[in-house]
Amino acid sequence: MKQFILLISLLICLDGLGQDNSTHLRYTFIKAKEGGNYRENLLEKFAKLHKQRIEDGIIEGWDVWEVVNARQTPFSHVVVTLMDISKMDSLYSGVNMQKVFPYMTDSDLAEFYKSNIESRDIIGDYMVTNIKSASKTGIFIDEFMTMNFMMVKEGKFKTYETMEINLVKEGLPQGDLRSGWNLQKRVDKYGTNLDWNYLTLDWYAKYSDFINHVSAPAMDADKDHQAMMAVRDLRESVTLRLIKMVR
Repeated sequence: MKQFILLISLLICLDGLGQDNSTHLRYTFIKAKEGGNYRENLLEKFAKLHKQRIEDGIIEGWDVWEVVNARQTPFSHVVVTLMDISKMDSLYSGVNMQKVFPYMTDSDLAEFYKSNIESRDIIGDYMVTNIKSASKTGIFIDEFMTMNFMMVKEGKFKTYETMEINLVKEGLPQGDLRSGWNLQKRVDKYGTNLDWNYLTLDWYAKYSDFINHVSAPAMDADKDHQAMMAVRDLRESVTLRLIKMVR
């Protein structure tokens, strides 16, 4: 797992507190239906399909994350597609399905697509770009990820970004159980009638690190956090586990 994590960190090309405007990430939020075979389709057939898209130079990578211990969350999986902006116009290019699945007939492929549609609902589809990152180890992806959905007030985007970046300008604090952190900006849609327009990602090597981090004794917000809370709302946090990585 750690070798795969190192590989993805190199592909995303984020330095310690760097910015990478060429790499964009597409987040697809999905709710798998009970009794369906959606997870199987993702891990077996769609993994092969996106491996071919990588080999064809259409995308840079494809990952699947599964929500941990939160059945009340409106989605069960998040599919992450890594894209280089210079190749983005080819994002919807087709793939030779017979090359990917030479053993499947046209009828088999039609049944596969039908089964996939029936086994899940797409809850949302979003595009983000990375603004800043911080890491204790130089690795920017870990096995567990908490997505923090933020709604930043119109006209306060630069103020908010600066506040977040200042919190980690010296790196993650000593004793912090997170292995890494990212600040990301939503770029697929703008306006005031949105649920969220920024994301922060907290990375953990173990699920117990996440639980211990959020179980720390309660404290009132300090001056810096109070100022940040005045320009943004934390709408929701969801923790997920990496279950498939394709490179």
